[in-house]
Amino acid sequence: MKKLIFLLIICSCIVVGCASEDFKVYRTKSFQYGEIVEIEEGDKLQLFKDSLYLIPEVTFPDNDLKGQVEFRKIAPNLLSKKSTLLELTNLEYPIVRLRSFSSGSNPSGELTVFNSNNQVGIIESPEKYIPISPKMKQEKGDYIGTGTFTNGENVIMFFEETNRIYTLTRWNKQKKINKEATLTAITKEKNLSVENMAVFEDKLYVYSYKSNKVYVISQDLKLLHAWNIEGEMRKVVPEKWGSSVGFAIQRELHELFIYNYVQPEQGIYKISKNGLKKLEYGQEKYKDMYLCANGRFNSLYEKQIIPIDSNEVYQKVLTANGDYYFTTSKDLSHPQKEPEEGKAYLNKVSKKKLPSFLDSLKSKE
Repeated sequence: MKKLIFLLIICSCIVVGCASEDFKVYRTKSFQYGEIVEIEEGDKLQLFKDSLYLIPEVTFPDNDLKGQVEFRKIAPNLLSKKSTLLELTNLEYPIVRLRSFSSGSNPSGELTVFNSNNQVGIIESPEKYIPISPKMKQEKGDYIGTGTFTNGENVIMFFEETNRIYTLTRWNKQKKINKEATLTAITKEKNLSVENMAVFEDKLYVYSYKSNKVYVISQDLKLLHAWNIEGEMRKVVPEKWGSSVGFAIQRELHELFIYNYVQPEQGIYKISKNGLKKLEYGQEKYKDMYLCANGRFNSLYEKQIIPIDSNEVYQKVLTANGDYYFTTSKDLSHPQKEPEEGKAYLNKVSKKKLPSFLDSLKSKE
């Protein structure tokens, strides 16, 4: 009997050892406003269809050009488990960078894939990768925006810079284009630019600085509306890196907004089926509701902007439950301790504690 117990102990140690080679499991700790767990440095935080994932760097297990992306789903208690492996098949170099189309409250959850410095595809979800061939890139230019419809189809916008042509492409579940049209053909307007786009409730929204309009386009790539941008936002001139006017979603309320996240004092506009309406502060349904972008929280209840320390916070997201998740270089369970090189942490502040947490950020201003 003693030998059997000894063998069981040995076997359990072997199993734990094998699991730890895949990824480390850390114990959750508490800090003043929530919970915290250590993660691997370089892990990306990403929201796909209201599910939260940590994504390590791309690996090449067979030492060839088939890269693998691992998606570790995050449970409400912050513990992660090995979830899904997605293969990247059209790589030319073992140098891969992933960049999110989304940030904070941005509606898009897709990731763009760069092989060295070349765009090669889009990760739509932990189960779907859309490769972009060199021939398509040569014909249509760089892809600058994307979104997913509820039936599993995708839309990708390309920009061919030489002739300044914007092309919208609709992709089926088999990752093939089943419809496309230029933005000029859709809108019947030539003086166009695309600073930002978003898919929301199966409609595509496109913001153009040049025409000062928001275009609403159907899943069938037909123009539904063209709404004028009003007020101070008409004066926003895009920088070389892009425009500070963008779309944002309040996930708890499932409402879409557009605003200048660098100068939100110009006004936050709610997008509804009837057009753009400037937000009026003080509405009870917006109490303790926020937009999170560009290192700031923007209250929808009062005219208030709360900065986030971008030196300590890497990535951040507000979920449909109103919980705030963010990654840091600092262990907030020991706030006086200096950040350690090679250490990173995932933090969670629940909706209930978020107002007091934001009050603590305001006190640091």
